Amino acid sequence: MRLLYHVTDSTDPFDNLALEEFLFSRLSGDQVILYLWQNENTVVIGRNQNAWRECRLDVFAAQNGRLVRRLTGGGAMYQDMGNQNFTFFAPAALYDVEKQTEVIRLAVKSFGIETQRSGRNDILADGRKFSGNAYHAAKEKSFHHGTILISSDLGRLSGFLTPSPEKIQSKGVQSVASRVVNLRDLCPELTPQAIRAALLRAFAEVYGEEPQPFDRELFDTGEIARLRERYADDDWRIGRLSRFDYNARRRFSFGELEFDFSVENGRVSKAAVHSDALDAAWVLEMERGLLGAAFTAEALAQAIPAGNGRDETAEFFLREFRG
Repeated sequence: MRLLYHVTDSTDPFDNLALEEFLFSRLSGDQVILYLWQNENTVVIGRNQNAWRECRLDVFAAQNGRLVRRLTGGGAMYQDMGNQNFTFFAPAALYDVEKQTEVIRLAVKSFGIETQRSGRNDILADGRKFSGNAYHAAKEKSFHHGTILISSDLGRLSGFLTPSPEKIQSKGVQSVASRVVNLRDLCPELTPQAIRAALLRAFAEVYGEEPQPFDRELFDTGEIARLRERYADDDWRIGRLSRFDYNARRRFSFGELEFDFSVENGRVSKAAVHSDALDAAWVLEMERGLLGAAFTAEALAQAIPAGNGRDETAEFFLREFRG
């Protein structure tokens, strides 16, 4: 096993997501890579989310904000220079979410802050979330990325994000900001620079090896530029607007689903499924399966692919779309 790391100076979200995907594509079978990056004045939405639902786009654009869509599932988040992003890349044999999460927790503990995992994708301090995590897998390798709130502007977070009332109620709280905490509130001397150094120390301690910098000469600038262009493209970021005849939206135990359908001759002629569910691939498979299905409760329920959310979603169609 070889431990590698890369810390980028760029705060451009399109650059940073492009480099993340490039590093993932170049990962070899004996490497674990830690990538550290920051985005300035950015809203990042999950792979299958509806940008218009999740963010006040006009308000955000007027304040020079940038909206980007990532490869992973999960929900929307606001990022500024008071937030530190991280990504772990590993082949299947070395990929270990528990171990990777321990790097984050150990780094934060070095500042005297105790943490707890909550569910599959959050890390808490003082009972509130400071780190949200998401995951992506392809071709016998995976990556795990997330955020660490240090001194982020939580007022802007509340001002730009527009989660559904059902999502807020499911968390048992009154607002987005009340669910999260900046680590600097718990340790005033903590800075992004300090957490980066702590993460590299914890990376070495947890894996028992000193990480080496990723060789920048291996960067393919042409490929990274191509990836950046895709992340910056409006069709990827925001999606094409289209008229739909039917809309249904529901929060389930695994996340929210929003369905848009157009129907011709009794069959679904257009289908869009938006979600903050972590399993982005399952949501995309469901969208493909619904296209062309007969517009009946039974046919729609039958089109839901196998996965964690299949039974709940099928039951929803059988209940809501009958008659």
